[in-house]
Order: sequence, then C-alpha cells, then structure tokens
Amino acid sequence: MIDRVTIAGVLVSALLLVIVFELVRRRRLTEEYSFVWILAALAMLGLSFSRPLLNGAASWLGIYYPPAILLLVLVPLVFGALLYFSVVVSRQREQIERLVEEVSILGAELRDLQRRTADQRGEPS
Repeated sequence: MIDRVTIAGVLVSALLLVIVFELVRRRRLTEEYSFVWILAALAMLGLSFSRPLLNGAASWLGIYYPPAILLLVLVPLVFGALLYFSVVVSRQREQIERLVEEVSILGAELRDLQRRTADQRGEPS
C-alpha cells in the first residue's frame, strides 16, 4: 500500500527533476550545475519508492519516523550543493576581478597610444 508520505516524496522528487530539466532546456541552468540537483532528486525518488530501504535505514540509525530519512538525505545534499556553488562563485569573482584589472590596463595603454598618435600628428590631446 502506498501512503501519503511516499506519494508526497515521489511528487516532490519528480517535480524537482522536471524543474531542473526545464531550466537546462531553457539554458537558465548549465548541465554542469544540473548534475547536483538531478542526483538529489534521484536519491529522493529512490528513497521515496523504497519503503523497506527507508524502514531499514531508520531502524539502523535509530530514527522513529522513517520518512525523516528523506530530510536526512536532502539536507546534506543541499548543503553540499550550496558549498559547491559558493566555490564556483568565489572562483568566478576572482576571474572577474582579474578581467577588470586587465581591461583597466588595456584601457590605459589604449589611451596612452591614442595620445602618442595624436602628439605625432600634431593634434591637441
């Protein structure tokens, strides 16, 4: 017999998969970053369908309410994704700062070159 918790878990997992695939299709989420979310949704889906696995894991961990395992799995996955995205954002911030510096240097060199060219032609700067 399928209970409400199983149905809710399956629906939430399936909804997450659909949302991730739609975001990838619309190019609002890259395939590189979608992997983490697809993995989380599939883990939730597998646990939602497998009531014996949930019950076994709950008894092994000493958890009274087996569906709480779904949250126990989801929370570390979400924190892992957040940590991964923080690393990506940090790396991109460093790259942006380096690019801003390079653009500033190139802009200064271009202005200097334009000034020297104007001086050679006898034009006012």
